[in-house]
Amino acid sequence: MFKKILLTLALVSTQSIADKSTIENLNSIFGTIDIEKTPFKGVYEAIAQNPIQSFFVSEDGKYLIQGDIIDLTTRQKMPNSNKVRQLKKALLDSVEDKDKIIYPAKNEKYVIHVFTDVDCPYCKKLHRQMPKINEFGITVKYLATPLASLHPEAQGKMEKIWCAKDRKKAMHDYKTKSIVPNSDDCKNPVAQQLLLSQQLGVNGTPAIFLSDGTHLPGYLPADRLLQAIKRTLGK
Repeated sequence: MFKKILLTLALVSTQSIADKSTIENLNSIFGTIDIEKTPFKGVYEAIAQNPIQSFFVSEDGKYLIQGDIIDLTTRQKMPNSNKVRQLKKALLDSVEDKDKIIYPAKNEKYVIHVFTDVDCPYCKKLHRQMPKINEFGITVKYLATPLASLHPEAQGKMEKIWCAKDRKKAMHDYKTKSIVPNSDDCKNPVAQQLLLSQQLGVNGTPAIFLSDGTHLPGYLPADRLLQAIKRTLGK
């Protein structure tokens, strides 16, 4: 038995909305949204675009549902649709490999994208796991997420790394020895990737994204990362 089932309804609009099509009036609150049906009569899933996230709303558009919706016959949480993962995957796939810093696995089985801040201690800890991660067949594609509120100098350092002739070496040298490359200024994707991370809902680093768009927040050692990938992707 559940000790407690919490279903909080928060009033988000005083306007009475008669049908599904007019729920799009929620755009004025959340920005551009898409609407998906759910198995729960009278409840829709609303998917916001920036940042990409989903939440449940009542059919009349008056209520936002916070917390889990539990199916009492199965005792399972009602899942969100796959739409959010699909949107995140499409956004990640839109970035060309030439703008990433890639550490390829020789026997590649999986590909992950990692949003990193070079001054983030857990990002450095993850990087030290790179040989083992690659040994497990996991290719790592780094994207830049300098968090100015925590590390005000990170963006400048990352621009230097992305402008280096050998980006992989420059990234490794900084994360292991704190060596900033003496590279000339160049057109680089650091600021653009930071904006991308915000659209994906990244608010901490490292932020790991699997090939299906699943977001794994925070540091995972290589063995637990492999387990999480297998569990999520089912292979």
